[in-house]
This record gives sequence, C-alpha cells and structure tokens, in this order.
Amino acid sequence: MKCLLQVLKFIDRRGIKEWGKISDEQVPMEIVMLARCAKIEGVIRLLEWYQIPEGYLIVMERPFPIHGHVSILIKAHTTLDEDIAAFLMRQIVETIQSCIEKRVLHRDLKDENIVIDLVTGETKLIDFGAATVLKKSHYTDFQGTRLYCPPEWFLHSLYLGKEAAVWSLGVLLYNALNGRLPFRNEKDICTAHLLGPLPFYSPVSPEARDLISRCLHFDPFARCSINEMLSHPWLRRDRPSWTTLVTRLDSLSTPSSTSDNKENIDQNGDHSEELEEIHDSDWRDTQVKERVEPETDESGVGSSHDNHTESRPVRESRTAKTSLLVPPSSQEMKEVVSGVKTKSSLQSTSSQPMVVALRPRRVRNAPGDDRSPPVLTALRSALSRERASKLSKV
Repeated sequence: MKCLLQVLKFIDRRGIKEWGKISDEQVPMEIVMLARCAKIEGVIRLLEWYQIPEGYLIVMERPFPIHGHVSILIKAHTTLDEDIAAFLMRQIVETIQSCIEKRVLHRDLKDENIVIDLVTGETKLIDFGAATVLKKSHYTDFQGTRLYCPPEWFLHSLYLGKEAAVWSLGVLLYNALNGRLPFRNEKDICTAHLLGPLPFYSPVSPEARDLISRCLHFDPFARCSINEMLSHPWLRRDRPSWTTLVTRLDSLSTPSSTSDNKENIDQNGDHSEELEEIHDSDWRDTQVKERVEPETDESGVGSSHDNHTESRPVRESRTAKTSLLVPPSSQEMKEVVSGVKTKSSLQSTSSQPMVVALRPRRVRNAPGDDRSPPVLTALRSALSRERASKLSKV
C-alpha cells in the first residue's frame, strides 16, 4: 500500500486579508485558489482543510522525493546551465498558464516558492498565501516579494495581473542564469530602463537575453505574454533529457569563477559605474548614500578617514543620474485604471525630471511581535479540545 506523504500549514485567522467561498462556506482565499488548481500537475495539491478557533489548518501533499526549492539549487551551483534552466522554466511557465486559465493569480512567483524533484526534474508551485482571483482590471494591493514586483506598482500603486506575472518570471529567469537578482531595491526597478541593457554576470545566449528583456520591459503593455514566452525560441528549443542534464550539476560554475566573471564585466553592460558630481539640490533628491573614496589600496573600499579628505557622492545601487519619472496625467491615469491599452500610458513623455516618492516598505510584523501562534501551538490546542470532548462523553 502506497503511503501519501502530507504537509500541514497553519493560517492565522488574524492575518487573513482576503476571503472566498467553497460550498457557501467562507474560507481564506488561499484555500479557494488551491482548490481551483487541484488538477494542475505543477501545483501542490490540496488534500483537506480544517477550521479551528485560531484559524485554519490545510493539509497538502508532500511530493517525494523533494530535494528543496529552486533557490537552493541556484545557491548550490551559483548559476544554472541554460539547458537546465530552460527545462525547469518551461514547466513553471506552463504551470502559470494553467493557473491563469483557472483565473488564479499567484502574485508571489519566486525561486523559493518552487520545489524540485532532482530525480525526475519535476517542479511544483507552492505557497498560495498571496494568490487571488485573476481579473481584467488593475490591482491596487500587493502581498508578494518586492524585488519581484514590477515598476508600475512602485510608481503608480497599481498593476495588471498577467503583466506582473510575466515580470516576476523574467526576474526568476535572470536569477537562475546569473545567480543574483537583477535589482537590489525599488529605485533599481524603476530606473533600470534608463541605464540601458541589464548586465549579465555569466555567459548567457542572445536568445535567453532576448527573452529576459521582453519579460522585464518597463512598459507593461509592451511585455511579452505567457503564450509568447512559451513560443519563444529559447524555450521551444529541443533540450536533452533530465537524466542527461542532471549529470551537469556537478560541473556548473563555482562561486569563485562567478566572482571572477563579475569583475570582468563589459563596461558597456555594467550598471554600477559611479555618478558624476552633482549639485547639492540634485544630491538631496536622489537620496543616495555618500561614502569616501580611499586614496590607497590599503584603505579598503569605502573606508572612512579620520582626517578630512575630499569626498564626492558615489552610487551604491543601480540608480539613474536623473530622478525617477514624471507622474502620469489625470487622463493617462484614467486610461490605465479603466484598463485601456495605450502605447505607453504608464511612461512619461516629459523631458523635465521630477522626483516621485516611492511607497515606503511595508513591515508585516514588527520585531519581537509574537502574536501569530506557531503551528504546533494550534495543533496542541485542537488536539487538547478533541481529547477533552471524547473524555466528557465517556
């Protein structure tokens, strides 16, 4: 008899932000979305769910054998071979396409939410805590990972579901082929298109670069669609079987060789060059940290000096010399909100630079906040009540 391994997840009632219905019963939206995706091969399967006073317990399958998340695979080998990345990426995109057909928007696509079986190469999409119903209009709330979030959210506090999913897939693919995320902060995300093509820190084919650039296009209406991703030559190319590909894992690039590649990046593609000296007013607008340039190699990069030395602002992140973008006009915003696809309704045509305040980082739980009970506490409470109920009937 085959034993089905299971995994248990606790959902705190106080942290539920969106609700849905199953058989006229109100449940967290995560349960509704998992139930919709029950027959999708690349999604973790929902087996059962239980309501308890503290929240909900959901029982899901635990695929065996699972060797960890895609993030662990990337960290272990720094970068992935293109054939391996394409093999995994095609499965992920097909899974997202199937979810969209079920009107499910995951909203937290990243390497940590994809588990992989190294024996078969199969992937499973997990963690639907931020998932919601896919709609044609825009969204004004965001619950995913900020470094995988598209620029229109930071600039306009709204985004479209499919276009945002394509952006996250582009970030995921870049991370798999380079061993690092393409953006380090919100300003990087919003100004990357002003700095030219993204830099690549390992050998990447032109076809892979083209697919990434199409996914990470600044204008959401100019990004490729999910179907266009699946029909892209890089994903359609015939690849070796997984049995053949898995033998390459031991020969992938090591951290030392990758760090050497980072030092030898083509200057035309490097986004970490220093800013020119700017006026005090411009310096206050960009809000980039200032550090002192060392005079000798013995001082170390960015070290401070007791004596007064000449200093100038140096960009520590991939931030453009200009400020961000001019906010859209009322007519442009109205077109975006109504879902009308314009040529570039989210992109400014004004030549005058203007600073746009980015949304502050949201902190879900303050340090030391232990309001959410752990899974074991909820289980013990439920079992204790059940045991007491059985004893009272004796």
